[in-house]
Amino acid sequence: MESIDRLNRAIHYIEENLRTGVDYNQISKITLSPISAFQRFFMLTTGIALSEYIRRRKLSSAANDLMQTNEKLIDLAAKYGYESADAFSVAFKRAYNVSPSAARRGRIHLESFHRMHYSLSINYFKGEPKMKKITHTRKLCDGNQGHNYELVDCIKLILECKGQEHKPDFWDIAALTGDGVAQVYSRNPATGCEYCVSGYLAGPEHIKYIFDALGYDHEYVTAAQLGADNTVYMQKIVASIDNNIPVLVKTNLHNIQGWQSDVGTHCLITGYEHSGQIIKLLVGEAEETIDCILTGKNKLDLIFIGDRQRNVTLELLYQEAASKTLHWLTLPELDGVFFGAAAFRAWADDIDAGRFEDSNLPLWGNYGVYVANLATSGEAPTYIFETLANISPAHAELAALSEKFQKTLHPETQEGNLWARMEALDAGMDMDKVRATMRNKEKRAKVAALLRDYAENLDRAVEMLKQNK
Repeated sequence: MESIDRLNRAIHYIEENLRTGVDYNQISKITLSPISAFQRFFMLTTGIALSEYIRRRKLSSAANDLMQTNEKLIDLAAKYGYESADAFSVAFKRAYNVSPSAARRGRIHLESFHRMHYSLSINYFKGEPKMKKITHTRKLCDGNQGHNYELVDCIKLILECKGQEHKPDFWDIAALTGDGVAQVYSRNPATGCEYCVSGYLAGPEHIKYIFDALGYDHEYVTAAQLGADNTVYMQKIVASIDNNIPVLVKTNLHNIQGWQSDVGTHCLITGYEHSGQIIKLLVGEAEETIDCILTGKNKLDLIFIGDRQRNVTLELLYQEAASKTLHWLTLPELDGVFFGAAAFRAWADDIDAGRFEDSNLPLWGNYGVYVANLATSGEAPTYIFETLANISPAHAELAALSEKFQKTLHPETQEGNLWARMEALDAGMDMDKVRATMRNKEKRAKVAALLRDYAENLDRAVEMLKQNK
């Protein structure tokens, strides 16, 4: 009961600080847990990211004030921490599909986003309390190795369980999925999810492409299908785990009326209890699995991996990856998410606009993750082309293309890679230094200029790839 009380005290703290700004460190102190652990727990138990819950509660409170008072929009914006009336209007319209002024003028009913409350409930499960876990498992996403892409490591573990322990490795799969190829940047508030290509393209089409390329059959089950045939899919989960094969999961974090999901995240079912009524989720860097009760209303997509349909050599895998390089680097904007050169330009524009000097903005989730994405993706086409050239003499010409691509990205006049140059400007992964840099217009202008220069180089490299296609 004490743990339930701590959770509700955290919710109370959030309510009391919607206007002044929520301090994640204070939440951590209240819950007696690292904030990253609480964010994962909150996401799994509520179906919504903590940052998104705070954003929606803030807007709901502001909407109530809008309709119940005569406060000016500019005063409401300042009251709830928005930089301007325009910024408040944009956020408001995204949430309610109507502008604040139109809502007030038309006395439109605005659906409230209600405060949450944790309570203790007791569930009864039929059958024996038998527990089964797969025999081969490990922690996902080892950050020390740069393994930051959840879908990639989930697939790697599944293939390990199917007997492909060594190849393809993490980076081979990341080349195929696009996660190790294209830079990503989102203008939407941080959600605590993946910040890579697969995080934003999560869904049946992307999954089909990946497993077709790997040569495996699969079945994609949407959350709606799971809810409609809950018992059937419990049995399929049990059968998969009994065969020591994890089940891939994509969670729907923003399944809220009027709000379009911008990202997804991936984890694995690696065990079950009570004939599949309780599943055990292996999530991110968690040391232990997290229990999840299948109620028939879970916001989970399931992907069951079947038999291998054809043998895919490493050469075939990298040929597919090379053929998709241009596709990943030129993906169009997706609801405020940018890819490739466009990602660097949008990032630079936000730096110039002062987005990251706001002390209420969680800096790691809205800035640091993109630096990590940059540091781990690097010059992806370079390693894809070099790998192919090393695999077979038939691809020897790609070695020269790789060198040309590298020189286009990093002209001799620009020393070091982009990651090193950002670190030199105190704009890398030390968030204390980044915050200070972003509050200095002259310093942050240099960072923005650096990103724009790199975007121009990447544009030239992309044009070179088009000519060599």
